[in-house]
Amino acid sequence: MDLAHITVNKIVEMFIIMLIGAAALKSGIADTGTSKKMSSILLNVITPCMIVMSYQMEFDRDLLIGLMVTVGVSGASFFLAILLSGILIKARENPEMAVERISMVYSNCGFVGIPIISGLLGIKGVFFMTAYITVFNILIWSHGIMLMKGRDGKLMSTIKNFINPSTVAIGAGILFFVKGIRLPEVVGNPLSMIGAMNTPVAMLVSGMNLAESELLSCLKSPRTYMISAAKLLVIPLMTLLLLLAVRVDHAIAITILVASACPSAATGAMFALQYNKNSQYASKLLAVTTVLSLVTIPAVMLVGGMVL
Repeated sequence: MDLAHITVNKIVEMFIIMLIGAAALKSGIADTGTSKKMSSILLNVITPCMIVMSYQMEFDRDLLIGLMVTVGVSGASFFLAILLSGILIKARENPEMAVERISMVYSNCGFVGIPIISGLLGIKGVFFMTAYITVFNILIWSHGIMLMKGRDGKLMSTIKNFINPSTVAIGAGILFFVKGIRLPEVVGNPLSMIGAMNTPVAMLVSGMNLAESELLSCLKSPRTYMISAAKLLVIPLMTLLLLLAVRVDHAIAITILVASACPSAATGAMFALQYNKNSQYASKLLAVTTVLSLVTIPAVMLVGGMVL
């Protein structure tokens, strides 16, 4: 019941912010240009600040080992998700391939996963979630951008895109953790305040995009439910089988399972907006998977709790 309660609360909070974003666009307070600029600030300023501050804790060797294990198993989980997306979503004659694959593979592990895992495992769970988020950021800024750019994405261009504020923040954060470097409060407090805007800004932008789209048309499409079922049920259950095979620490296993069970990533909608893909469709998939996750996350965790 605790997990279900936490999940419902976080999803309701996210939807309220999305509705405010939608209302801002419909009332003329914001427009399409506003959402694009806000998404750029989110990806290049707010998220990096959140990443750096997530590593601001005392160094512990066991935690470092756990962090490395989490990175390895998370990478394997993403590999399975990428493989499944390639099987289910064909590139041929499918203009929405990039949006559908990125929505299926990448989860809202930061916006939804961190609050849930914090309620379940406390600071230890949040720390391990940052390892999953690290893998998420590495892959979405490489594989994700390659999806969005398609054949126009050259190797050197991909490498250049990989060197961005988020990946730099990951490197800096890990270095600070390993070396025991703590930022002074005069620096750390502003970064924490900026990082705390991550979820609200992402949901405001998603709400603006959603206001421009017709959600009912997405709900009527069987393809929406196929993608949602793969994202919310098949991938988490594949991850659960992986966790049973490798037998990692219980806290690590719960963290990775929660992360994989989260709805589609808001970052996918941000990328679609940035790279001129169908951002309205991406926002629809985000909204639908978020609603359905109200039921699927507790269901997945119920199964996980019985076998892990």
